[in-house]
Amino acid sequence: MRLYDFIRENQFRILAEWERQVRGHSYSQGLSHPRLLDHLPDLLDRVSNMVETVHHTEETVHTAECQTLAEVPEVHALERLEAGYDLEEVAHEYALLRACILRLYEAHAEKVGTGELAVALREVRRFNQTFDEAVSTAVSRYARTRERTLVALERISQAALGSEDLDTFLPRLLRVILESMESVDSVILLLREGDTLRVRATVGVEEEVPADFSLRVGEGFTGKVAAEGRPLELHSAATDPLVKNPIVRARGIRALYGMPLSYKGEVIGVAKMGSLTASSFSNDDKLLFRVMVQRISSLLFQAHLQEREQSQTRLLDAILTQLPVGVAVAEAPTGRLIIGNASFDRIWRRPFIYSPDTEGYREYEGFHSDGRLIEPNQWPIARSLKGEVVQGEEITISRGDGTRGVTLQNSAPIRDAEGRIIAAVVTALDVTDRKAAEEQQRRTVEFRERFLGIVSHDLRNPLNAIRLSADALLHSEYVVGKQSKSVHRILSSAERMGRMITDLLDFTRGRLGGGIPIHRQSSNLRILCRHVLDELEAGHPGRKLRLRASGNFLGEWDSDRLAQVMGNLGKNALDYSLEDTPVDFMLRDEGDTVCLAVHNGGTPIPADQLPYIFDPFRQATTGRGTPASGLGLGLFIVQQIVHAHGGTVTVSSTEADGTTFAVRLPRDNRKGPTGVSRAEW
Repeated sequence: MRLYDFIRENQFRILAEWERQVRGHSYSQGLSHPRLLDHLPDLLDRVSNMVETVHHTEETVHTAECQTLAEVPEVHALERLEAGYDLEEVAHEYALLRACILRLYEAHAEKVGTGELAVALREVRRFNQTFDEAVSTAVSRYARTRERTLVALERISQAALGSEDLDTFLPRLLRVILESMESVDSVILLLREGDTLRVRATVGVEEEVPADFSLRVGEGFTGKVAAEGRPLELHSAATDPLVKNPIVRARGIRALYGMPLSYKGEVIGVAKMGSLTASSFSNDDKLLFRVMVQRISSLLFQAHLQEREQSQTRLLDAILTQLPVGVAVAEAPTGRLIIGNASFDRIWRRPFIYSPDTEGYREYEGFHSDGRLIEPNQWPIARSLKGEVVQGEEITISRGDGTRGVTLQNSAPIRDAEGRIIAAVVTALDVTDRKAAEEQQRRTVEFRERFLGIVSHDLRNPLNAIRLSADALLHSEYVVGKQSKSVHRILSSAERMGRMITDLLDFTRGRLGGGIPIHRQSSNLRILCRHVLDELEAGHPGRKLRLRASGNFLGEWDSDRLAQVMGNLGKNALDYSLEDTPVDFMLRDEGDTVCLAVHNGGTPIPADQLPYIFDPFRQATTGRGTPASGLGLGLFIVQQIVHAHGGTVTVSSTEADGTTFAVRLPRDNRKGPTGVSRAEW
């Protein structure tokens, strides 16, 4: 078989063997199978045609001379340059390809035992000449284009130096492209904003393009480049319907070449060059344009990042400056203070101290809630440098003007992507005025409650005198008829005043005296409850009160105080229920505890009032029955008495089930509210 026939018929085998050997070299690892082979099938076709000219007769000499490698070697070399090959690696690929062909052809000759050695040698000689031409063409084009590319990239780098504003350095970069290629008359760059491409910079004949010119991705020639994400070329651009730019049509631009600006697989814009004279661009120009656009893409993305970082930095500075909360940041692990905002200075009333380490925190003087001085490693920010998160710690500070203030401090560690602590941040809120107001309010409330206690206590003596005098008049023979009715009214009012004074005294004891005092003795809740119901029935004739109880209800309690609890709950149920509805008292034996529940029907307690139902001086006011006048202390006193017994009181109220107050009391008088012994309690 002739060499040229062998190459044609074994092209697939030759390329497979060549790829196997090339893959053994590192320079080919980043190329896919199609890109590695690129123009080689065409090259082998042309090589076989040129080898075949050895057998042409004189009549076909002219035809033989017309057989060339055309642009295949130089295009291959330019593709390899763009892929990052060195010159030596390009030549090595050709050497491997020639060696593969000759080795396979030699094996074929041995197999068939051909003797036409002279013919074979002539073919091999022409084959080698052809390959040498291919290598020479590829290497020379590679060298020229590489030199040109390096010069252009150097100019782009110089144009980008010292320019932070995109509107300043983008025209410089485009001007370098324009000056690097003689056939190029215009360069335009459009950046992507969502699905829209907007003009950002132009040089050359397209500088007259309106600043607001834009295209949608996929629209026109430029939009198609962005949509497909690959380079495209257009001939006769001035008359092509794909072209939407009016300047291209008006100036008669003949050729257009568009290149997507991509970064990490994302199309961020399109760069486009045009020519007034050339109908198409050379491979050199297109390669150079692609390389320069790739460099511009990288510079543009970096500029975007820098611009965004600067914007974020400015925003962060503005936020820190205007925050009403003091903020400070310390580096890890040294604790060096690197940031302190204006509010931090205002809180401390002194300039920020850029301490080199945590030991320098001694310049800031603070105190624990018990008055102890805070050591440097005890500050929240110092603890966060070790990983602790501090929330809402109240710290008293010595300010720069000699006064003291109160701060609420929160701190947390700042970690990098690997979880290492790289810094710590602390926020300080000045609560000095709020604490002073709270203290003043506390003193005012305490004074008012003490005053109520004193007045209530002192009113008991004159009130007792009124009651005794009224009682004496009631039994006197001098009070008759209408006078007797007036005396009864005096006694009733005095008794009501007495209950109010008792409630006020109990309230004062509950708030200021450490709780309502109780005196325990053996008691039976069922008997006690029956007595209370008799008293309530006497005071509310016509109302129905029911008691249900089964089990053991013995325990050690203060009978008088529990009678007060039952009376208050019963009166509350009667006041806030309809006249024709019953009020139920239920006692349940629950082993170590006894439960007393008081239930009534009617309008439920509003849900928004339930959380505050046991607060002093509060009464339900939304149409629940017809409550009697009072101070609104009944349920507060119930809660205080139950807590003094180590028990609990809860309430539930719905339209369907009515209102139920449930009191649970432990039988064992040695157990307090938390289950500890009375001595510990």
